[in-house]
Amino acid sequence: MMLWGKAEKRQPTHAQRLFHGLVREWLWIGLLLLPITAYLSMSTGLALNNPLYDSLRRLTPLPVDPRILLVTIDDASLKKLGQWPWPPSLHADLIDRLSAAQPASILLDVIFSDPADPLQEKRLADAVCNAGNVLLPLGRDDSASYSPPRVQMRPLLKCAKGVGHINVEADSDGVVRSLYLREGPPNATAPQLAWLAFTMSGQPSEMPGEPVDSNSQDWHREYAVRIPYIAPDSHFPSVSYVSVLRGEVSPERLRNRLILVGAPASGMGDRYVTPLSPMVGTTAGVEIQANVLNGLLQGRSIVDLPDWVAALMATSLVAALLGLLLYRPRFALWMTLGCMFTALLGSFALLRIGYWWSPAACLIGLLLSYLIWNWRRLSVILAYFGWELARLDDEPKVLPERRRAPASKGDVLQGRIFALEQAVSRTRDTRRFMADGLECLPVATLITDTQGNILLANRIARDVFGSDLVNQNLLDQLVDLGYPPLHNGVRPALSALELVEFRDIHQRSLRMELAPLLPAEGDVALGWLLSLTDLSKEREAQQHRETMLRFLSHDLRAPHSAILALLDVHNAESPVFSQIEQQVRRALSLTESFVQLAKAEADGYHFQPTLFAMLVMDAFDQVALIAQLKGIHLVHDLEEADEGMVSADQSLLTRALFNVLENAIKYSPSGTTVRLRHSSEQGWLECLISDQGPGIASKDLPELFSQYKRFDSAQGSEGLGLGLTMVKAVVERHGGRIECESTLGKGTTFRLQLPLLEDC
Repeated sequence: MMLWGKAEKRQPTHAQRLFHGLVREWLWIGLLLLPITAYLSMSTGLALNNPLYDSLRRLTPLPVDPRILLVTIDDASLKKLGQWPWPPSLHADLIDRLSAAQPASILLDVIFSDPADPLQEKRLADAVCNAGNVLLPLGRDDSASYSPPRVQMRPLLKCAKGVGHINVEADSDGVVRSLYLREGPPNATAPQLAWLAFTMSGQPSEMPGEPVDSNSQDWHREYAVRIPYIAPDSHFPSVSYVSVLRGEVSPERLRNRLILVGAPASGMGDRYVTPLSPMVGTTAGVEIQANVLNGLLQGRSIVDLPDWVAALMATSLVAALLGLLLYRPRFALWMTLGCMFTALLGSFALLRIGYWWSPAACLIGLLLSYLIWNWRRLSVILAYFGWELARLDDEPKVLPERRRAPASKGDVLQGRIFALEQAVSRTRDTRRFMADGLECLPVATLITDTQGNILLANRIARDVFGSDLVNQNLLDQLVDLGYPPLHNGVRPALSALELVEFRDIHQRSLRMELAPLLPAEGDVALGWLLSLTDLSKEREAQQHRETMLRFLSHDLRAPHSAILALLDVHNAESPVFSQIEQQVRRALSLTESFVQLAKAEADGYHFQPTLFAMLVMDAFDQVALIAQLKGIHLVHDLEEADEGMVSADQSLLTRALFNVLENAIKYSPSGTTVRLRHSSEQGWLECLISDQGPGIASKDLPELFSQYKRFDSAQGSEGLGLGLTMVKAVVERHGGRIECESTLGKGTTFRLQLPLLEDC
């Protein structure tokens, strides 16, 4: 049985089995989610790619290169020069004007497809030949070839500095964002027109991007780039076609410029939807060429990362999140947001240096990871809660339960919530039961954890230690209380504490008891229950009883022994009788003192509303004869009609006043005055009894109310020192206080303070 029990302890708990199952399941989810992310990252048709690109691209618009100048066929030119198409000779005149100003290149974004006068076409060809830096566009005829030039146009193309295509690529949403720097039929590909202008500016001739083998046998395309558009509120510098033709533009403005000639006027030429369209409408082809050339000039053309690199970056971030979710599940939301922000920031940083990586697939993978993780984790938590709550429901009920209406059986979550409410209610009731039971215990009781940190403490414990004990350490509190075994510098474990009776710093006798709190399963303590029983009253009563018995056996026996001895020696001589009477009276006085002290310290008080003045008058009547015999003058400031009411045991409080007055008379010389004064303030009655005796030394005042204490000032007077002890006990049992002030050679004053009745 013991071996079986040990084997049972080594088996994983239900929670561990659920967690291990979650880990295995999460590995399978990762093996499925990572390929999906990689596939989406290589998919160009993902709907989120384009909006993300446009949003990030707007954050980094390119400035306008000052070398670019547009010559626009605008509405003013059409109005002054006539309807389109214009004769070739008009374009020849423009080229002559531009060439005379010595520009770096002239990009003529005009397709000459309509037949014209051969002489005018020759005039245009001659102008192009003379300029030597004119670039002409190629028009694509169909999907397999460019439009073949007419016979009349061949001299024009021959004289051109270069001929390039002006094709652009529209994405799945119809927006033009990219183009190929070289495309055309196999073995007859043509460079992009803006690229030719770029090479004429003296820049390196290596195309950005990577050469790509075309999958099509009819049309070959390579060196794909994205068009880095300028900001919507920016514009390329431009002049009107007719202004240049009429010589209204100074040659200095045209010199060394890259001039693009095209038709941005509405209804003219090719126009496309671009990312700028929501702000400026469709974009003319010549402006697209200007944006391409602007990006090339500034080295900011954007190239897509290779598919395998994009897939690797996306899957790396998703894999990192999958691992972090398993390692730090508490911070799932923040880690997911952090990874998503990292993906966006990485994409933006790459875009700044000319590379585009779409974070859409990565964001989808991260979002799916977070959602699936929370779904599976919630499922595991619900399963574990269901199992634990079922076990708890099968446990024997300590207290009656308040049953609520059960939840719908079809909703698992609602059922778990209902069961959890029941369990929490049961736990709260049990804790309240424990706290109330602990609070009502007649001894100081504390509950601690295994480290000694106090979890619960009842009222008596708080009174014993004199502070709020929750979250304090028990060993520290015991040291402060004066527990002797902890004052040797060694702090043992709670289980090793010595269960002894000790006196604390307040001289209370405390007995400590300790018991472990064991769990429902197992024998390792979850905490400790400690109790401290205050035995001070019992020990004091025992000590007082022993002391009183010792004095009774000695002092009361001595007078009687003296009586017997005197009778035996002197037989019946008359002086002996007076001595016998004296000793008998002494014995009776001692007996009375012991009886009065016992009554003062007993519990048999009978309180009733009493006029304090009446008690004083009774006490004065009892000491009047003693004062008269000694020649002491008694004075008080009370009247019988005084309304100062106290709750008092009349006989005991009168006896206490008598004792104080008797002491004042006993220790005062003849011819002096004993005075009683009183006052009432803030619910207290204060009584001052003053004499003019020899006084009490200051070193004796702290022990004045102790039992059986005799001082030098009491030499020559009989007594055991019980009178003031009795007075102090009576006053304190009445809820009052007594103090003494004395000056040697001047007298002593006793101050008694008693609470007044509240309705007085």
